[in-house]
Amino acid sequence: MKKLFILLIVLVSASFLYAFISNKKENVITIGVCKSVEHEALNSVVSGMEDYLKKQNKKYKILVETSQGNMALGSQIMAKFANSGIDIVVTVGTSPTQCGFKLAKAGKIKLVFASVTNPDDISPNLEGNNTTGVSNFVPLEPQVELFKKIQPSLKNLGIIYNFGEANSVSIVKRLRRVCKKAGINLIEQGVSTITDISQALAKISADAIFISNDNLALSAMSNIIKICNKKKIPVYVSDTDQVEKGCMAALGPNQYDIGVQTGKMVQRIVDGENITDIKVEYPRVSELFLNEKSANLLGITLSDDLKAEAKQTFK
Repeated sequence: MKKLFILLIVLVSASFLYAFISNKKENVITIGVCKSVEHEALNSVVSGMEDYLKKQNKKYKILVETSQGNMALGSQIMAKFANSGIDIVVTVGTSPTQCGFKLAKAGKIKLVFASVTNPDDISPNLEGNNTTGVSNFVPLEPQVELFKKIQPSLKNLGIIYNFGEANSVSIVKRLRRVCKKAGINLIEQGVSTITDISQALAKISADAIFISNDNLALSAMSNIIKICNKKKIPVYVSDTDQVEKGCMAALGPNQYDIGVQTGKMVQRIVDGENITDIKVEYPRVSELFLNEKSANLLGITLSDDLKAEAKQTFK
């Protein structure tokens, strides 16, 4: 069985290498993409990048893999990309970026990240280490202000986050300060697996729940909304893609546009620009999405002024 497993790995690696050599002969640029988990936001990022690159005057082959939130698997995927001579590696999410940065720093890959909330979680010295990318961070202050506009009596805000995800821990630290300044009590529930989320929600007694770019929580969003609807608690998010699914509101970046920004960075590198000269970028705009159907279900009225500000209101 062990010999069969080793043979399988060799065959997969050989086919991967053969495909890469064939692409080189055809002057095809190969992009290795690794997402941290499967959910709509990260998929939108990849779609934005793919759509942008398809319109360019180069031939691209894009290989997409998912590390399933597992650092060991992420490291294996990064090693495979590096050993296969991939032209550019794109990581979507913090954990695969942490795996990829080690190889980029060693000069083994060129790394472009996307949807990393706090790039400093990867390293405070990204520039000059074959790494650049696009963060999905938006300030927390206007988001909390939005929650209070919708719920003027908001006093207790719950947050579910993966305490093993560096960007989520960073967000919670910032949110503590923002909530304290706004006179809001922040109720924190850290989880490590999807199965922990239901229990965490059961423990929280809050006026609203906030999910901010936590990949584990986002992958369980349908269940979070279902539980919170039963408890008559609105759910706020930073990911606008989640509002149509039943979240009350989101003030955040368009994930597809982040993918387009990422694609533009990839194209600049392919066109010959030195990756060390490309600065890390942040979302160019934040968009307001509202769900009036969810508001009505919870007995909350969205003001006409707020709806006028929204890019989209789901009814």
